[in-house]
Amino acid sequence: MALRDFLIRRLITGFITLMFVLVLNFFIFWLMPGDPVMLLVAGNPWLKEERKNALIHELGLDRPLHEQLLMYFKNVFTMNFGISFVHNRPVSELIFEALPYTLVLLVPAVIGAIWLGMKLGAISAWEYGSKFDVSTLVIALVFYSMPVFWLGMFMILVFGYWLKWFPVAGVLSEKWLSMEPWQDPIGFVLDVIWHMVLPVVTLILYLFGGYYLIMRNTMLDTLMEDYIITAKAKGCPDDVIIYKHARRNAMLPMITIIALAIAGIFSGAVLTETIFSWPGMGRLIFEATLHQDFPVLWGTFTVMAILVVIANIIADIIYAFLDPRIRY
Repeated sequence: MALRDFLIRRLITGFITLMFVLVLNFFIFWLMPGDPVMLLVAGNPWLKEERKNALIHELGLDRPLHEQLLMYFKNVFTMNFGISFVHNRPVSELIFEALPYTLVLLVPAVIGAIWLGMKLGAISAWEYGSKFDVSTLVIALVFYSMPVFWLGMFMILVFGYWLKWFPVAGVLSEKWLSMEPWQDPIGFVLDVIWHMVLPVVTLILYLFGGYYLIMRNTMLDTLMEDYIITAKAKGCPDDVIIYKHARRNAMLPMITIIALAIAGIFSGAVLTETIFSWPGMGRLIFEATLHQDFPVLWGTFTVMAILVVIANIIADIIYAFLDPRIRY
């Protein structure tokens, strides 16, 4: 199959997958327990019955299910996810406010975890069976199996409470609450970085183990290929064999992992952001779950689903360009 035909077919299947995911996303929250109208009027139990009925009509809950589904699709494609029950503000505004905090936190964490996992995984596979390989494998397995909330609390206890090296919550120190960033931009940036250290390090330690294990396993398979054995027999330097020949081919399975990791950046780290009181997407999802804020959950989960499907499509397209054998 030609590359163009493959791309067209993959885009069509990706669109069908996206529609299925959106329908599933709609029904999951439609079937969840709870009455959104009662949540809205919880602070005003004396609200008249006429106003309650008006709220039901405004939310579209009095319409047939298929009309609610069509309205949901219209809202998705217009980025109109409704009004938050808790914050009484448009969900799109809440998402766009929380997203920068998540990007500032997760972009360096994901990049650092990917780089560290791929670097150590490649070296570990090349030195298979050595002390470096065994010790690195044990460390990666420990952090990979460790609950991220426990790791975060451990970092807070040691480096925040005992040693008092870093703050344990928030994005800025108290003095910045009454100051503008332009008054001392360098100090403002340094203060944000100071608050980022613990959550970023926690995420790097938690995430790198998965990337390390995948890279190590794919590198071990690649190093058994004939062209690697031939390169060794020709006397090629180790660095050339590892990084020019072996790692470039071992990168293929990592493309999907990296694409999904990039998509996951926009969803935030729910537990990590909650533990460190970081006002990003993860904490927004956590609070919406606690308060049954269905519009916020609908909006955030829809954005996450769209990004994951798009990331898979992009990964498959990159596969097709990097490996000519892939034409299915």
